[in-house]
Amino acid sequence: MGQIGKRIGTAAVLLVITAMLALPATAADPALAEAKALELKLLGLFRGVSDTDFDLNREPTRVEALVMLIRTLGEEQTALNGSYSHPFTDVPAWADQYVGYAYEKGLTNGVSATEFGSGNASAAMYLTFMLRALGYSDAAGDFSWSDPFALAKQAGILTDGVDTARFLRADVVEVSYAALSAKIKGGSQTLAQRLLSAGAFTEDKLKGGLKEAAEAGDPVRIFKPEPIYERPVQPDDPAIGE
Repeated sequence: MGQIGKRIGTAAVLLVITAMLALPATAADPALAEAKALELKLLGLFRGVSDTDFDLNREPTRVEALVMLIRTLGEEQTALNGSYSHPFTDVPAWADQYVGYAYEKGLTNGVSATEFGSGNASAAMYLTFMLRALGYSDAAGDFSWSDPFALAKQAGILTDGVDTARFLRADVVEVSYAALSAKIKGGSQTLAQRLLSAGAFTEDKLKGGLKEAAEAGDPVRIFKPEPIYERPVQPDDPAIGE
């Protein structure tokens, strides 16, 4: 393919990214949350608790949220295949590499020098993680980790569809989905463009969207007729997939 053809192909892909990210947001719409989760899954950036359930109406643990962040960044295999370490004593064995990767990359500092934190993730926590991933630094004064909301809204990752009071897995999906169109600090490149350039997903995957899921007979039910239920999961249960 010549240079002109490559430019046309790149432009087409960026138009697809823009169209995909233009879906309206509302945390109250479970069908839309599931659709966005499926879009992320098709790109290899999100997983559910099983092949048929995203479990979006549950609050994620801090470890879950961190793993979900790493997947959104397309860095899961890097984390699992590396030799990363952390100083925390409360991290389940299955999550050691994830937390080690995030700690060494400056994405998390834990709740203390020796504890990562075993409670549920808050909106402030996940927004802080994502802002750091986009190149912003609370240590340098770009924002405060306890109040990242103004910058997160400015950066485009905090939409009206995010419930900051009761932060659910659906809200993680909303932030992660919005982050794909957010620009990396100091540049014009979006997270989606960086992931595409890094080979995190292919142009075909990006262009396929929900149509690909339907044609492939994806087992995830996008539009559930019944309310999404809540199911307690132990933070150290490897079956949660996060």
